[in-house]
Amino acid sequence: MTTQTLRDCRAWDSAWRRVFPLCGALALAFGMAGCNKLIAKDLLNQGAREYNKGRYEKAEKIFKEAIERDPDFLQAKLFYATAIRSRVNNEDGEEQAKAARQAIEAYKELLKPENESRLKERDRDQTYAFIADLYKTLDDQKSYQEWLKKRADLPGQKPTTKAECLYSIGVIYWNEATKISRKYETQVPGKLPEVAKPDKWKKEDIDALQQAVQTGLKYIEEAIAADPRYANAYSYKSLLLKEQAKATADPQVVNQLERSAQEAVEKFQELNRQAAAELSGSS
Repeated sequence: MTTQTLRDCRAWDSAWRRVFPLCGALALAFGMAGCNKLIAKDLLNQGAREYNKGRYEKAEKIFKEAIERDPDFLQAKLFYATAIRSRVNNEDGEEQAKAARQAIEAYKELLKPENESRLKERDRDQTYAFIADLYKTLDDQKSYQEWLKKRADLPGQKPTTKAECLYSIGVIYWNEATKISRKYETQVPGKLPEVAKPDKWKKEDIDALQQAVQTGLKYIEEAIAADPRYANAYSYKSLLLKEQAKATADPQVVNQLERSAQEAVEKFQELNRQAAAELSGSS
């Protein structure tokens, strides 16, 4: 695209708007398709410059104009979603929530069949990851988990990424379990909190904790199956088993749970040592 060609397109566009001031959309469509694509590409470059300067809101508006010029411009849609997401960390309260919801909608636009089929594999994966993360920002745990699972189940997903997603779901259920067990903790100065024996617990809390643990362990085991070298999965396997032990009355079962938890910790430590050794050997 030469500067002269772009200048000609903008001049033609301006002329159409003057001749048909009340029919802007028709004017843009009539004989302007090729020029609109050129102008959209120029707008993309303008938006990228603004984005790189940290002017996300201005970049967002420019990318949106590029999409209006060329509704099939996939890269502009991707940059538009990215610009909105970049605003999320710069906002707080309701403004942050509003930006997060806008970013989610922009990324979901990329996953419509006519767009997703044209996405590069890396961009598709990141789109699912960003949507999940944005739901986490909104504290929408149900949607966060849903999109983690969708990302894990993408065709051809990398084993480590799949494991990371499934592990993250397991962590959600560990958090659910700890919210229950903390109700029965007693703070002891200079020591770890003491947890009341299960006979002091409400039955519904025992049932809820056990259900959270079993579901969490299911996802953790799936993570390990996806990538047996994913160390963090073993760490949270141990933590989930320890939560289960807190709500278990049978001493023998408690001992078995504690042994299994310790084995998981040892596996976590072993994998971390291996990773450190490999990193040291490659440097």
